[in-house]
Amino acid sequence: MSLPLLFLSIDVATIVCNLLLLVRLLVSNPRLRSAQLIALIVFCGICHVILSRQDYGYWIAPAYRFDVGGLATFLNFARNLTPGLFMILCFDLFSESRHFPRWLLGLFALQMFLEVPVRWLMPPGWAYAYDATQVIPATLETLFALAALYWTVTDWRADLIEARRAGRALTLLVIALNIVLSSLLLRLLIDQNSIANYYTHEALIASSLAVVAFLLLALSDQDIGSRIDPAHAAAPPAPKPADAETQAALARLANLLEVERVYRRPSLSLGDLADLAQVPEYRLRKLINEALGYQNFNAFLHGYRIREACEMLRDPAQRRIPILTIALSVGYQSVNTFNRGFRDIVGMTPSAYRAADDAPSPLAPRKIAPESA
Repeated sequence: MSLPLLFLSIDVATIVCNLLLLVRLLVSNPRLRSAQLIALIVFCGICHVILSRQDYGYWIAPAYRFDVGGLATFLNFARNLTPGLFMILCFDLFSESRHFPRWLLGLFALQMFLEVPVRWLMPPGWAYAYDATQVIPATLETLFALAALYWTVTDWRADLIEARRAGRALTLLVIALNIVLSSLLLRLLIDQNSIANYYTHEALIASSLAVVAFLLLALSDQDIGSRIDPAHAAAPPAPKPADAETQAALARLANLLEVERVYRRPSLSLGDLADLAQVPEYRLRKLINEALGYQNFNAFLHGYRIREACEMLRDPAQRRIPILTIALSVGYQSVNTFNRGFRDIVGMTPSAYRAADDAPSPLAPRKIAPESA
């Protein structure tokens, strides 16, 4: 097979596989936000492949080119959405925060303005055209990739959902291959008019094809929603009654948290708790997730720490104790972290909770008490 035909085959196979994945996502989980985002990213990938057949037309034989005509502007706009959409997807999948940073949304809007509309507004021969249409957008795309990387890596060890932990590893590969390299290599580091740029583009398309093909195979016999976003997919079936070994492990865990109150240790990690409970870390992760319903180890600790903090804040005998002292005594190393965790769970600041006459009762973490086998 000749090289031009090989590249055409890679592009066509990528378009077909992306279309199959897009349809599968929307048919199986049309209301799942992460499925919608992934489908939109996949569509943008299709636009990228199609438009590239025209962009690299100088290096492609006429018989293998795609003439997109007046759709070029739309396709260009769509393909440049990918880094920003992927950033939002990573936040949606992996971040425990409820609010996406507005300043990043502003930079995303700026990037898209520089990708297309600014080209209509800038005067011919403008000295800063390359910076405005290439350097700044590529820099912003790299920033979005770094934000996606941050949300993917942060709390990886604290994540209690095995399917989502595996998804983080695949996400790192996608960030490295199809976002960082595409932005830096194709837009800045390699001359855009050279054949090396075209060959690099095809290598990245081939890597994207491998990822999409893997997803199609991995999701072929399973519920897609539970695989791509297990935290927000349909609720799993009720857990089976606990066996004797599981009951013993949960009893040790209950004693550590409810009697010894080990959650007060500021640096308590999942590995530390697993050692204290005398169970492997992977098994403790599964116990907390499946038996107690928590998706994140930090949220699990927050429940115990905030519950005790609420009791102290409502205790008349402890009215004069500073909030910082309370935060440190229940296991927090920073009053800012304590305040954020308190607001997320209780819905108000610690000081407002202490002052309110009708504040809610202290929240109790989910009871560690498995059903009998």
